[in-house]
Amino acid sequence: MAPRTRAAEHDRTLADRFLAAFPLLAVFFWLCVVYAWEAWRHGSPWLFGDELELTQLSRAIAATGHAARRGQPHSFDSLHTFFIAPAWRIGNLHHAYDAVKYLNVLAMTATAFPAYKIARFLVGRRAALFAAAASVMIPALAYSSLILQESLAYPYSTLCLYLILGALIRHTRGWIIGAAVASLVAPLVRGELAVIPAVFVLAMLFVLWRSDAAATWRARWGTADWIAGGVLVVGVALLLSAFLGHRSTQWLIATGFYKHRMFTLGMRAAGAFAIGLGILPLVAGLASLWRAPGESFRTELRAFRSVLLAAILWFGLYTAVKAAYVSTTFATQTVERNLVYLAPLLMAGTALWVERRTVQPIAVAGAGLFALYLVLTTPYEMGKRLDADAFGLALLERLNRVQAVAFTPGAAKALLLVVLGASVAVLLVTQYVRRVSVAVAIVGAAFVLAWNGAGELSAANSSNAFSDSFLSNINGNPTWIDDVTGGAPTLYIGQQIQDANSVQLLEFWNRSVKQVWSLDGTAPGPGPTLTPDLAKTDGTLTHDPHYPYVVAEQGIDVVGTQVARHKHRAGGSYKPWTLYRLSGPLQLHSAATGLYADGWSGPNNSAYTRYSTPGGRAGTVRVNVSWTEWAGPNKAKVTITMGTVAIGPDKQPRTGKVLTVTTWRIRAHLHKTFVLHAPGPRFRVEVLVSPTFRPHDYDPASGDRRELGAVIRYTFSTKKR
Repeated sequence: MAPRTRAAEHDRTLADRFLAAFPLLAVFFWLCVVYAWEAWRHGSPWLFGDELELTQLSRAIAATGHAARRGQPHSFDSLHTFFIAPAWRIGNLHHAYDAVKYLNVLAMTATAFPAYKIARFLVGRRAALFAAAASVMIPALAYSSLILQESLAYPYSTLCLYLILGALIRHTRGWIIGAAVASLVAPLVRGELAVIPAVFVLAMLFVLWRSDAAATWRARWGTADWIAGGVLVVGVALLLSAFLGHRSTQWLIATGFYKHRMFTLGMRAAGAFAIGLGILPLVAGLASLWRAPGESFRTELRAFRSVLLAAILWFGLYTAVKAAYVSTTFATQTVERNLVYLAPLLMAGTALWVERRTVQPIAVAGAGLFALYLVLTTPYEMGKRLDADAFGLALLERLNRVQAVAFTPGAAKALLLVVLGASVAVLLVTQYVRRVSVAVAIVGAAFVLAWNGAGELSAANSSNAFSDSFLSNINGNPTWIDDVTGGAPTLYIGQQIQDANSVQLLEFWNRSVKQVWSLDGTAPGPGPTLTPDLAKTDGTLTHDPHYPYVVAEQGIDVVGTQVARHKHRAGGSYKPWTLYRLSGPLQLHSAATGLYADGWSGPNNSAYTRYSTPGGRAGTVRVNVSWTEWAGPNKAKVTITMGTVAIGPDKQPRTGKVLTVTTWRIRAHLHKTFVLHAPGPRFRVEVLVSPTFRPHDYDPASGDRRELGAVIRYTFSTKKR
């Protein structure tokens, strides 16, 4: 079936248009139903801090009209924050969160419409319907349940590519202006889409280069002209690189110092992307860049190939730069999520094969060799339940967890090699065995849909499992603070925060939590944090926001009325959060610092600072030091110092006048309780364990790489009169 013509479009009635659109609307509707069901089962965010930061910004926009994080104004981030902001105006937080997810589902699934329109420039309705469905069944659609920019960026990118393609085909003012405006807006949707204007410009240059006028001009070129042209292209590329390096630190560092990482990590991302698509769309899509045998010239095909090649170059370059830069600042990651914007174009190229069932064999061979390299060199990340940046690997990771299958990385490689071989075979069979070409093309298209659908379901299932696991950290009603405070501003105070998940979940699920502090500088982002100074030795803290409520971690006793306690998972067990209602300045009764959630002290001194006692009376403090859970051969010296409370040069509490010093040698399975006479109303106890140790150094099977001292517990009681 040939693609539509404009004359045929004008002859159709409204009923004809509806009937023609019905299959596409059905695809959109039923996939929305599936993805909405997945979103409904997705109980909580888990990809922190991306989801929390976008939540902070969009909630601030909903409340004030301006972006902010934890009360601090923030520069413009993305149109996505404005897109989901209205949902946060819903009073019930659970319903508001559901509304955000459903908005994301509708937006991301709507990619089917511009994807269909892209394909219709090339093929008939049926093949275009395949391209549209495949574009919204890729594993990355599982991101629609998360609060991420991809939910809006994916459909908008596809819309821009459609407008660019239309501008290069139609050459009319409306198409060109539409493509230009959409391209300029693209970076506001997501920063990565800054490549869209570059794709437009490069695609135009490709079209001009392949035009008849340019061909006539090149026919007059001699050897010197070609050399001069090559030098000009290299010079422009160097100038562009220098300009981008001046504007972008990522570009400067990656292209200047880590070119090998750009190639290696870029290929890793491409490999995950190819695996997620099922390999066949990659091979068929790349092969569509070459003219098939017997192909007649069509403006649409020239424009499509120009856009596809430009998009591959720019999105691929962006992905390689980002992967290399992130490897120097955070971790080595497979950033496949930056390549998913190519999927609608590759699916359109595959649809071209499905309809014509003819390809250039040499192009298939070249694309197949590239896919083979990706399959052989890409790490499958099967040790993870789900790679947050590479949902394309979700199906392999899912199969690895099915015990009955015994699906190892070796088995995965064998399966992918079979898929690659079959993909190349079906492309060539349709070229040379025409009598079975229709059946083979239908089977190939069905395989692409089935593979991508299975990958999306696998990614969504694993994402929802993460969601359930994270939500279990809260242990019960996640909105417990809002329910008590009625939304009144609340301050969080913690210490030695190693796992930020519980804190970030607490902030997400309770809009009343406005600021996040710690007593030792370990408060997590995103957004500003604060370590308050000690204003007075009576426990008064600086930077008092004058909030009516404070929620504190275990070991931090705030001056106020306890109104609620809620246990959450931390350190392998459940620890309490305590919510206080304040009636005066922000002040502490006491604080135990330098302790992890499981009670172990860290590389610095653990300390218990008492700022006030009941009636100002003296008492006793029991200090229990334990290695009962440790069986290693090492020993350590324990030094316990008690003294008065003073304020150090860093404005933090320290020991003033030393009153007593006690020492002890500790080894495996020992514990001891020291009873110290404490003056009233203020004192400080410091416990130093030296040397510290890492459990992993003594037992490589242990995943605990923390630097530990001992399990320490402080208990204070006043003397009876």
